[in-house]
Amino acid sequence: MKRVATFLLAIVLAGCSDLAQTAEQAPSRPEPRYASLAAAHLRAVLKDLTPYGGFEISGLRWVHALRGWTWLACVHFADRGHQRSYAIFIQNSVVVDARYAVQTDACATQAYIPFDVVTGVLGQPTVPRQQPLY
Repeated sequence: MKRVATFLLAIVLAGCSDLAQTAEQAPSRPEPRYASLAAAHLRAVLKDLTPYGGFEISGLRWVHALRGWTWLACVHFADRGHQRSYAIFIQNSVVVDARYAVQTDACATQAYIPFDVVTGVLGQPTVPRQQPLY
């Protein structure tokens, strides 16, 4: 009975060490072109960008999500005067999930840079649309 317990404990511990190894190996993976992927996704989801502005994006973080290990980028933007945070999950250069951010995404603790949601260019704010003069 003692041998069986020792064997089962060895299997469980081996599984835990494999999980830790996977998380540590993540930074060596190439980062996807996340700003352009995020911009394309937001344009598809928000449809009309007129009520939104001040788009900023965080750097990528390697997190464990429902679909396994994935890159997470947070986006801040103004929605009719209210600050919103949006979490975008990327695997293999494809947005696999996205939602309004929740506390466990830790978007409030990230550093952000402006980005153009129309072109996906980092460091440039989105140019606001000008209303007709007449």
